[in-house]
Order: sequence, then structure tokens, then C-alpha cells
Amino acid sequence: MLTKSHLSVCNTQRYLNLLHRYTSSNSSQKYDDYNFFKRSILATDHFQNSLPRLPIPQLDKTCQRYLAALKPILNNDENAYKETQSILADFRTGDGKRLDAKLRQQNASNRHTSYISKPWFEMYLKSRLPLILNFNFFLVFTDDQQQLKPAARITNYIISSVRFMNTLRSNFLDPEVYHLNPKKSNTDQFRKYLRYVPKRFAFYGAVIQKAFPLDMSQYNRLFNSTRIPRTDCDILQTNLDKIRHIIVIKRGHYYKVNVLDNNGDLLPAEQIAAMMKYLSEDLNEDENQYPFGYFTADKRDRWATIRTQIETLSEHNKQMFKEIDSSIMVVCLDEDDLSKLERSRSKQQLADYVSGRYLCYNAVNRWYDKSFNMIMLSDGTLGLHCEHSWGDGVALLRFCNDIDKDANENNKITSSNYQTIQSSTNNCIEKLEFQLDDKIKNEFQISKENYKNFVSKFNVNTFQEPILGKNLLKKSSLSPDAIMQLGIQMAYYRLHHRFVSTYESCSTAVYKHGRTETIRPVTHETKTFIEILTKSNNDQLKKDLLKKCSDRHQQLIKEAATGQGFDRHLFALKYLQEIENKESLHRIYKDKSYQIMNHTILSTSTVASKHIAAGGFGPVVDNGFGIGYLIDDEQCGLLVTSYLHKELPSFMQAADESFRELANIIKA
Repeated sequence: MLTKSHLSVCNTQRYLNLLHRYTSSNSSQKYDDYNFFKRSILATDHFQNSLPRLPIPQLDKTCQRYLAALKPILNNDENAYKETQSILADFRTGDGKRLDAKLRQQNASNRHTSYISKPWFEMYLKSRLPLILNFNFFLVFTDDQQQLKPAARITNYIISSVRFMNTLRSNFLDPEVYHLNPKKSNTDQFRKYLRYVPKRFAFYGAVIQKAFPLDMSQYNRLFNSTRIPRTDCDILQTNLDKIRHIIVIKRGHYYKVNVLDNNGDLLPAEQIAAMMKYLSEDLNEDENQYPFGYFTADKRDRWATIRTQIETLSEHNKQMFKEIDSSIMVVCLDEDDLSKLERSRSKQQLADYVSGRYLCYNAVNRWYDKSFNMIMLSDGTLGLHCEHSWGDGVALLRFCNDIDKDANENNKITSSNYQTIQSSTNNCIEKLEFQLDDKIKNEFQISKENYKNFVSKFNVNTFQEPILGKNLLKKSSLSPDAIMQLGIQMAYYRLHHRFVSTYESCSTAVYKHGRTETIRPVTHETKTFIEILTKSNNDQLKKDLLKKCSDRHQQLIKEAATGQGFDRHLFALKYLQEIENKESLHRIYKDKSYQIMNHTILSTSTVASKHIAAGGFGPVVDNGFGIGYLIDDEQCGLLVTSYLHKELPSFMQAADESFRELANIIKA
């Protein structure tokens, strides 16, 4: 459990919400078009207090769903299945029943949050593994249609990011809502109607219109936030003082750059552009000999110990950490010579290289502990590297969508006015330098070597073809997500002739402090379909089975999104028993089948946004794959990571063949 010094994340979140409501009441007169996005008709927190609580599934249902998901990945091992049935029956009437009652009792007395929130935060924060590849993920924006200079583009995104932050913290940001029928509910008329619905009933007023407000408690961690390494368990820290600066990293050096004036307002766009022009184009220092990015990429206990040693050296070092930790955001200016790469590599090789760059390469120029690093490559490619413990894809995606739209539609710096801007520090840039002794310098060399050994095992490959698209699938009433998942399963089966544990992330943000639930895409239906492919030439049979796969997958999505999966429930019960006595865990958690289920060979997730070109993350296990996938109207794509040097190309080839086979069946 977290110690008192760590504080409950839930209590911290409640404090932040209260503080933000207080500050919003005092900032309502400050609204202006430059510092803020358009003010929403509804307050940002309009729905927050009325969000329903994440339900705890019935224990019997959890056990049934677990067995249903387990059976196909046991690959006809009936003895293992029967053994698990027996163990699960004992769990259901014994330890499981007792723990479930305890979980429900605790949940009833903590109505301000969800039953999964504290265990899930601790799962992340207690892990001692490096953040890169194990947890952090990345998102890359679509290409810049205006073809601005990198310094001009990053200026617009910095301004848009601060505008988003100001709008959020002043309670002016449009609440996040999932619209089943956007033409009907994503309108000013809808918002004006809901403005008069009391906040305690607001969620239900929206649901009547088939619009589902989402939890926004994670958004408070977007800015001025960082993960602080501590031995045994890290902490999340958010600074709500009037911070004026961002941190820019170039060649491993850290620059404190004030982007707000003394009143907390954004500096003029031209002034920010002048500083970014100076940092991007004119500053040419040699690479820092001791960049701390290697420390932030190391194992957490090691980094915690080293950071404490650095802080002990001087008060100056403590202040340097404070400047970075409290900064609004971190901007990384990379210096790849992508023009040479474009000439020497294929389009796919270039995409693979760029993806690796955002995910784990170039620790010299990163601070992996921050909520996000905004990374600008030398050709103007822009994206985020995101720390995962504080929040999930919903918050990051909303942020990306809003700032990308704003930076392109309301860009303050254009090709025209950028040419007239002279680079300057404007007396707003301060270089931050740590004081190090020989011991720390030696530790740096060890962390640098650890990093190189770790990422040398990593591989990334991309696939994008106009084989399958949403338009084709809609004609056959097939779920695009179901077909993408099926193609991934088929690819693995082509190589190994067996079914394996597959994880698909599903947001539960429709509930207060919801995080994610797991969809288990390998089902009896997908197993039957894949096995029949080599046994039958009956196209109609294949189509019928394909429809069953799609229908079953949509049912699983609905269950997961409404908190009716099984993974989080079993996880929470295990967490309670570990608190009691880790040595006395019930046999269900030591069962071979449970180990198989939680050894995730295929870890998958998707991002659907016209503002995002790619997203990805590392594999969960050494012999597995991390698979980010996208499907739009006319094409589909995969971004696959793995430590399996030799197998990854074969998997990509198998995926290509699988999606082509699916397309042929659908078109037949």
C-alpha cells in the first residue's frame, strides 16, 4: 500500500478538482481570444459530479467470462481447462466470495471514486521496470499541410497547448462527450438544453439524447506534472503555482523558456516564435555529456536512488529538478538528418525509424518522467511521447485533437510572418545545468549502457495498405475493429498454429474515475473461423462465420465499455488478497491457465482520429508483439513492435496475407 507520504491518488485528485473549481470562479473575467479556446456553453465540469460509478460485475459472471476467454487459448488442452474449472469453483464459493464482499464494502464507502482507481494507479507506480517500452506510448500528428519551418510549427503547438491548458483550468473547455449521433447531439442547441439541467442530473440528461459524457479527472495531470521516482513506489506530482515556463531540450541540454508574462498571459506569438527560432536554428552547443534522459529511461529504483544523490549534492540541483518537474510541458527539438534518410530509405523504413524515434530512441533528448514530451523532428514531424500512469488514451487523444485543430485553423505563425521574425532569447531563456560529482558521472555511464542494451533488442515495423477499409466493411455490416483483431489473430496463427492471449484496451471513461477494461478478442467464434479457413472452400460458410465473429466482438466491446469485463474484477480481488497476505493467494492466481491468460503475446490498441497519423507502444512480454492499429475509410495499418528480430518480418508478411484473405472473403 502507499505510505502516508505518497498520499492517496484519489484524495489528491479531489483536491485538484476543488482547487480548479475555486480558480475557475476567480478567472471568469479573464477570458480573451488569444489566451483561450472558444468558451464552451457548458462548464468543463458540468457532468463530472453526475457520472455513474464503475460497476463491479457479479462474481459468477466474471468467472463465466474468464472461462469463455480462456478456453480458445488453451488450444484444446481439456485437462488444463477442467483443472481451472475446479479451481474456479472453489474460488467462487470461498476466497473469491469473501474478497468480493470486501471489495463491494470498500467501494460503498469510497463513492467519490471507482473500485479500480487506487489498485490501477499502484500497479503503474509500484512497477520497478523502465518506463520506456514497458509502459509509455507515443502519438504522431498528421503531416503539416502548411509546410511550415519546424520552429514555426512548434510555436503554434506551444501556443495551442497553453490555450488548451488555460481553457481547461478556467472551466471553459467543452466537456468530453461521446456522441452516438453527433449530428443530433454535438450541437449548440444540445449544450444550451443541458445547461439548464442541474449538474447532479446532467449525465442522465445527456444520455437521453444518446450522448455519453466522459470522466475528465485525468486532464488535471496533463500540465505542470511529472512522475517522481521513489524507491518501491513512485509518486505523481502536479504543481499548480503560477508557472510561466516550458522546458526545451536540445542536444541533451535543458532550457527554461518563459512563454507567459508576469500576469500569466501568453507572450505575443512573434516573441515565442523568435525564441523557438533561436533554439531551433541558431543555438549550436555541443551535446551534453551527461543528459539525464538516460536516468529517466532506467529502472525506477535505480533512478530514484540516483536522483536522491543528485539532490543531496546541492540546493541548486533541487531547484533544477523543480524547474523541470513543475514546467508546463517539455518540448524536445531533435536533429535527425531526415533529408538524407528520405533519400536512402524506403517509405516504410522511414516510417519505422520515425516510430522508433518517438517511442524509445534518443534518450539524450528526452525526460521520460513528464506527463508528455512534445517531440519535433528536424523535418517538422511532430508528436508526443506519453507517460502512462497518470492517464489513458482518451485524455491524450482529446488534447491532440484540440491542439492540432487549433494550430492549423488559428495558427498565429505562418510562412509569411515567420520570415520577418528575427531569432532572439528575449531575455526569457535560461539554461539549466546540474552540479555533478564523479560518482554521479560514473552512474550516468552505467545508465547509458543499460539503455543501449535495452533498446538494442527492440524492433518496429509498419504496414499500411488499401486492402480493407471501413467502407467495405460497412457494406457487409461487419465491425471494423472486429475484422482488424481477426486479421491479427490470423497472422499469428499462420506462424505458430495456435491461439494466444490477446489484450485489447477499452476505455471505461463513461464512469467516474474509470480507467480501462480488457477486451479478449480470441473467442470460440474466431477460433472456429480461423480453423475452417484451411478446411473448407465454402465462401458462404466463411461469410456466415465472419459475421458471427463480428457480432461476438461487438458484444465484448459493449461489456468492456460498461464495466462488465472480467480482468479488472479479478485484478482488484487479487490486490485485496495481496494486501492481506501475498503468500496466501488463492490457487486461481497461481494456476497455469491464469499465467497463460496474463502472458500477453498480442497486446493491441487502436486510435481513431483524423489528427493522428500513427500511435504505438512496446510489447508486454519478451516473446510478444505490441500492435497499434488504424483503419479508415479505404485502408488499414499496423504499427508492430517486438523484441523478436527474426520473427517480426514474418509476422508482418503473415498480416499482409491475412488481411488480403479477409478482403477476398468479404468481396466474394
